[in-house]
Amino acid sequence: MQAATNPALEALKDIHTPAIIESWPIALGYWLILLVFIGVLIFSILWLTRRYKRSAAKRAAIMELALLDINNPNISVEINTLIKRAAISYLPREQVAGLQGQTWSVWMDNQVKQATPKLHQLLDRRYQRQGLTPDEAQELKRLTKLWLNEALPLTIKASNHSHSQTFAEKQEQEVKC
Repeated sequence: MQAATNPALEALKDIHTPAIIESWPIALGYWLILLVFIGVLIFSILWLTRRYKRSAAKRAAIMELALLDINNPNISVEINTLIKRAAISYLPREQVAGLQGQTWSVWMDNQVKQATPKLHQLLDRRYQRQGLTPDEAQELKRLTKLWLNEALPLTIKASNHSHSQTFAEKQEQEVKC
């Protein structure tokens, strides 16, 4: 028996597969993840750059402190000036430059978590005839470095808050007298 040939079958052509797609279009979710990642990356870079620039005065003060000679009879004056200069680089000049004596010590203590009375004792000897011994000067440098590391960089908001607390404490003391 001979198979009957259907004329419709003879009109059919071979099936050709389409060309292979090399790169698929990226789905919307991947675009969103990519945008979030780029946003976080840009934010992190900006934050780190701002933080690095903000701590420049702190790094400079610590480097300058390391260069001070402990045998210098005026080391306590130089360290006090260094601390004020570092504070002025973060806060308005009017807020820091006029502080002296007890108000300066209280302001410095308000900038750190734990007060450092030994630092103030050594700084208070800056105008005395007998200067600091090399051991005391070394201790002053160590305490100053600790203060700089903890207190800096200063913020205006935190400094105003601590300054207002100091003013309130003064008023309470005046009322008690």
